[in-house]
Amino acid sequence: MIESYLSAVAVAECDEMGHMNIQHYAAKAEAAADVLSALGNADRGRRGGPQQMHLRFHREMLAGDRLRVTSARADDARSQRLVHHIENAGTRLVCATAISTYGTSRAPDAPAGAIADDAAPRSLTHPATHDLTQRDDHMVRTHLSAISPADCRADTMTIPAFLQRVSRCQAHLWALAGLDRRQQAQAGLGTASLELRVTRFAPALPGRPLEIVTSFTPPTGKALHYKHLGFDIVTGACCFMAEGVGVMIDLRTRRAVKPPLAQSNFA
Repeated sequence: MIESYLSAVAVAECDEMGHMNIQHYAAKAEAAADVLSALGNADRGRRGGPQQMHLRFHREMLAGDRLRVTSARADDARSQRLVHHIENAGTRLVCATAISTYGTSRAPDAPAGAIADDAAPRSLTHPATHDLTQRDDHMVRTHLSAISPADCRADTMTIPAFLQRVSRCQAHLWALAGLDRRQQAQAGLGTASLELRVTRFAPALPGRPLEIVTSFTPPTGKALHYKHLGFDIVTGACCFMAEGVGVMIDLRTRRAVKPPLAQSNFA
């Protein structure tokens, strides 16, 4: 692997739980890909983003933590993939991993490397097929906004920009599950993601209205499985799907706990 990005976690990149927000892990992976493109003399503005990004979260990153990304091209038949390790440069521990799949566009050049077990999909192993993007009666609108040019690269919304919306949807998600952000704070609880996969299905163009609808599976044990679908309201096309696994954490111990949710919430 090659060092592809070096920085630190800013306060503005952290959420109400005090840790770096999901969108910024994706943004760091994309920033690393930009460095690889620049090293290969590629035109950053013309490089398309990945068709899919699969993230796993292992440890929290807090404001002020030094952040380092190392990257490699996946050494297998699906060579249009990059794997990024997002590390705490102070502890030298991997905090998150990202596998970016570029589909028909070319991935930036990087040294070949294997996908380690801590980066490989764990819960989200099923194919991200278009039939999973069908809206059903159980889905609830959790976001509505217009796509701005700043959200886009090559005239289409980026995965980090979509995840910025998804991170806001999470407040609605946990309220639907039975414990909103204020109730969590009063109980000394927060939430964290364990795994997240974002798949692009259609271009999300600047100036278009974007609606996100959400569904979830009642928690079994500590984990809550959820899905967010992003639609262009004008065309009705599903542009993005984000599937994830989240947990509640005790903000004092920073450990996952079983959500204190009444089963009647899921009737």
